[in-house]
Amino acid sequence: MKRAVRPPAVAGTFYEGAPARLSATVGRLLAAHTSPRVPPDRFRALLLPHAGHVYSGGIAAAGVASVAWPSTVLLLGPNHHGTGAAAALSPFAAWRTPLGDVPANTAVAADLLSLCREIREDEAAHRDEHSLEVILPFLQKSVSDLSIVCVSIGEPDLSLCLAVGDAVAGAVRRAEERGERVAIVVSSDLNHYLPRTQNRVKDDRALTALKGGEPQAFFEAILGRDRISMCGVLPATALLRALEVLGAAPPRIVAQGDSGDAFGDLSRVVGYAAVLWEAAAGTEGAA
Repeated sequence: MKRAVRPPAVAGTFYEGAPARLSATVGRLLAAHTSPRVPPDRFRALLLPHAGHVYSGGIAAAGVASVAWPSTVLLLGPNHHGTGAAAALSPFAAWRTPLGDVPANTAVAADLLSLCREIREDEAAHRDEHSLEVILPFLQKSVSDLSIVCVSIGEPDLSLCLAVGDAVAGAVRRAEERGERVAIVVSSDLNHYLPRTQNRVKDDRALTALKGGEPQAFFEAILGRDRISMCGVLPATALLRALEVLGAAPPRIVAQGDSGDAFGDLSRVVGYAAVLWEAAAGTEGAA
C-alpha cells in the first residue's frame, strides 16, 4: 500500500533547510517550555499551527512540549492547494525532513481506509502541502520511534468531516485494542489578515466554538455565522467528531499569539494557538 518517500516541499522556506540549523532551532524552541508534561495515557489530541517556524514555531513548540508522546501520531490537516482527493490519506512509505525520514504507520492507515470509503490514498493532495510537514520537525525532536499517518481534508462538506472523524475514532480504538496509543494532531492557523485587535476577536470566537466541542456547531460558526478564515476548520471538525466518540476532557489553550509577535507588524496578522485535549476521566490507560 505504501510507496516511495515524500521529499520535503517547504524546507528552506517555511523552516530551516540545513539539518544542524533546523535541529538547533527546533530544540531551542522546545527547550523554552519546561512545565510538567501530560503523560501518553492521558493525552488525546493537539491543535497546532503550521506557519513558518519564525512566525508560529514558538506556539507549536509550546503545544508539543506540553505532552509526553506515544510513538504513533495521526495528523489531520487542510488542503491549501485543492488538488487530489477530498479526504486524502498519504500513500508514502515515509515523509522526509532535513532531520531524517519518518515512517508511515501502515496498520493505522489500513484501518482508516477500511473504516471510511470517503478516505482515499492520494499522493497529489500531499505532495506540495505544507500544513503537516512543518510540524514534523517538532515531533522528530520529541517522539521516540515516531511513526505517522497523514490525512488532508479539502472539501467543505460537513458529512465528509464527520465521516473522517468517525474513522479516526475507530482507527484509534483499534490501535488501542492492539496495545498501541495514538495521538491525534490537527494542523490549523486561526484567522487571517486583519489588524491584530480585530483578528484576535475572530481568533477568540474560533477558540470558543472549538472548546464547545460540537462539530456541526463549530463548522457552521467558522464557515457561516462568524466567517472566520481558519484554514483548518475541516480537520478540526473531524477531530471534534472523533473526540465525541473517543471521549475527551474540555480542552485548554496551551499558548496563543499571532504573526505580529515575530516582527512587530500588527496591521495584518495571522492568529495561532496550541490547544490540548486530554482523555476523558475513566478512559486513561486504555492502551
